[in-house]
Amino acid sequence: MDEADFTDAQAVATIVRITGGNFRLLHRLFVQIERILRINGLNVITDDVVEAARSTLVIGVN
Repeated sequence: MDEADFTDAQAVATIVRITGGNFRLLHRLFVQIERILRINGLNVITDDVVEAARSTLVIGVN
């Protein structure tokens, strides 16, 4: 993670907001993030990737 990169900071903020510190949910989210990155040939986690991963999980509405 590059602290100077706004995209990284925004992705981290989205992950924290979605998971609320729940480690089980954090693991599930990262499994989906990895899947989306692989399917789309991406190598950077962005806010859009995190939101796409969240949409595949049943975790409630935030």
